[in-house]
Amino acid sequence: MAYSKDSALKLLQASLREGRLAHAHLVTGVSGSGKAWLSERLASELLGCTPDKLLAHPDAHILHPESKSRRITIDQIRDLENSLHRKPLIGMNTVAIIYDADRLMPAAANAFLKTLEEPPPNVTMILTSTIPEAMLETVISRCVETALQGEPTELTPEAQRVVTALGVCLLESPTVAGAFTLTRTVQDVLFRVRERISSEHEATLKEEAKRYKNATGDDSWIEEREAQIKALAEATGIREREKLLSAILFVLGGTLRVLHGGDAPHPLCAQLATRYDTDTLLSKIDAWEEMRRRLALNINEGLVLESSFLAIAIELA
Repeated sequence: MAYSKDSALKLLQASLREGRLAHAHLVTGVSGSGKAWLSERLASELLGCTPDKLLAHPDAHILHPESKSRRITIDQIRDLENSLHRKPLIGMNTVAIIYDADRLMPAAANAFLKTLEEPPPNVTMILTSTIPEAMLETVISRCVETALQGEPTELTPEAQRVVTALGVCLLESPTVAGAFTLTRTVQDVLFRVRERISSEHEATLKEEAKRYKNATGDDSWIEEREAQIKALAEATGIREREKLLSAILFVLGGTLRVLHGGDAPHPLCAQLATRYDTDTLLSKIDAWEEMRRRLALNINEGLVLESSFLAIAIELA
């Protein structure tokens, strides 16, 4: 059963109050469903801080994919395990959050199994995943899963631009040329989003560096923090890509609902419903799912987008 993020938080808070909260949780759901929101609030409850203070809390250990291949490496897991076996510095609890746990390298996942099975006292581990099917079953089986519903939200301007390009392709130019135009639009939007994310994180780093150096006169920490900020920016970029591509599924799924008597969640859905039948739309959704799977495997993004949108346009022609 999938929950809203608010309902899931209430259930987890009740488990915490009653002393039956599991030591390992897996939070799953589509991009934008609130996985990070829920994980951070559960961690904050355990550590007795507010979510905005979590990143600086000494007993909160947060992992993102950091390697060039955008995977979580065995070295990261070993460093995490060393941290989890130390006594907490504040209070009684220690929390680890592993974002995008489906990007654990096999060796890293296997190394983490022992800790999942026999965690140190007062340690809670929270894993998140948009694609749990890409995770080792042995990891999933050692966690209590909380599945989140997709949140019905308005499309961002970036997502709306992608949807508009999708509409032009499917309604006016369901051809090779139309597919390439759609691909270029998506790539341009992704480039602009990543530039914004990079600028925001660079500003954060500069502010931290100025504040810390003024307080201590020491800048030896800066290299490690730069690496952390870079990894965070890259992970944020991947989540933003998932949100943008999810806007395509939002339209296609909405079109299917229209065909079966439901309301159109977006004007484009009603237009597509007059042109395409159920089987064709299901084939398109299959192509979208394959695109998502290949991106999760870290296949070259440009090639994946081009081939996937070609499949979309040609299948719907």
